[in-house]
Amino acid sequence: MKIAMFGATGVVGAAVLKLAVDQGHDVRILARSARRVPIPDLDIELGDALDLRAVTKTVTGCDAVMSSLGGFGDVESIDSGTANIMTVMRTAGVRRLVVMQGFHIPFPGDPHNAGVRFVSVMLRLRSPRLPARSHALGALLRDCHDLDWTLIRAPMVKPAPATGRAQIGILRLGPQSRVTTGDLAEVMMTALADPATIRTAPMVRSR
Repeated sequence: MKIAMFGATGVVGAAVLKLAVDQGHDVRILARSARRVPIPDLDIELGDALDLRAVTKTVTGCDAVMSSLGGFGDVESIDSGTANIMTVMRTAGVRRLVVMQGFHIPFPGDPHNAGVRFVSVMLRLRSPRLPARSHALGALLRDCHDLDWTLIRAPMVKPAPATGRAQIGILRLGPQSRVTTGDLAEVMMTALADPATIRTAPMVRSR
């Protein structure tokens, strides 16, 4: 499969990139700097997701898109970058999209536990714009009925290999919840190939 990947230079994205390459997928990456891409000799388009032309060059000709965009230093890309990706996907005829973001993004059926509220407050204190931008991403996906999207919602990420015991579903997560980069990468790659995950937003944690 030819996969367009956004956020591949981040902690999560690097793990997803490695697993995708190990599984034999052909990957095209959008990155601000080729030096930051952790695997050499890949198909790299220079730029960022806020640049519609760069997104177009990255997505066109691919079979699917995976994104782990966003973070405390790049909040605009969470929703605006994803909106650009979705716009280009429609034009290019690419339907499959797997996105990773935080479990604080609300979806129908979520448990209303105190841990979610506490994490939302902590995120707002650290980056006042991040919760609103990530909630906008959730609304963008919930309102999308013409693309085959999956949103993987994660707690705090720990750089570590896959445990093989990741828990997936509608979970009661909080500030003590963790997921390893290895588990998260495996969940995202599995979701990519699983039509049962289309237009769902499962949470994940490492046991």
